[in-house]
Amino acid sequence: MRNTPREIVGSRVRRRRVLVAGLALAGAMGPALSGNYAPMTRDQALAVLAGAGGDQRPDLRNRDFRGQDLSGVDFKGADLFGTHLHGVPLKGAKLARTNLDITILRGADLEGADLRGASIFGVVLVDANLKGADLTGARLIADLQRANLDGAKLVQGRFGADMKNQPMGKLSTLMVSAKLRGADLTGTDLSGCDVRFADFTGANLTDTDLSRCDLRGADFTAADMTRTRLTSATLDGAKFHQIKGRDTLVGFDSAKGRDAAIFD
Repeated sequence: MRNTPREIVGSRVRRRRVLVAGLALAGAMGPALSGNYAPMTRDQALAVLAGAGGDQRPDLRNRDFRGQDLSGVDFKGADLFGTHLHGVPLKGAKLARTNLDITILRGADLEGADLRGASIFGVVLVDANLKGADLTGARLIADLQRANLDGAKLVQGRFGADMKNQPMGKLSTLMVSAKLRGADLTGTDLSGCDVRFADFTGANLTDTDLSRCDLRGADFTAADMTRTRLTSATLDGAKFHQIKGRDTLVGFDSAKGRDAAIFD
């Protein structure tokens, strides 16, 4: 199914909102906006992390780690604001409670990484590998188009638009064509998201908020959708084969494109 020119333009506009508005609202200045990142090696990063004492948050802001392998590194809740991590291996890295706002993680390998409670705002994660990663309780507004989140733990995440805070309410998480097979999204707020053609096969969406989300073409086959919120969501072409909890869906009557959604 091919997108219309209007849909393509709309997707680009939404992507710019995530990145450009995210930069402005986060107050990103200097290197993060100009692209003047300071190169840093793995050994240099480890030295900074080792030197941080007590409650001091290690400062790794605006660094360029391209070409480095940071797999398994314990970042000790570091401030990685505005850091360039394009394509960097971070498999199994400990990134719990880190600040990853405005980072570039396109194509990065975060398989099995610990991102619990991390702040991931205005971030590029296009084509990134987050298979089996733990994002429990994370705050995330990012571009995750084509990202692999198979088996990821996204429990109680805050990934939705903040409609009480404008213009923050214009920001949303993009997961177009992302893979979330078997992922656990229990209790996660994804309101306002764009998950067109995403694969949620076998995912746990119990108490997940998909209000105002664009679900066109998404696949929810065999997903647990007990009490999933679909208020004002767009459902055209979405597949809901053999889902659990169909009778408990919240806000289904207000969803758009219900007649074009595919149920058993």
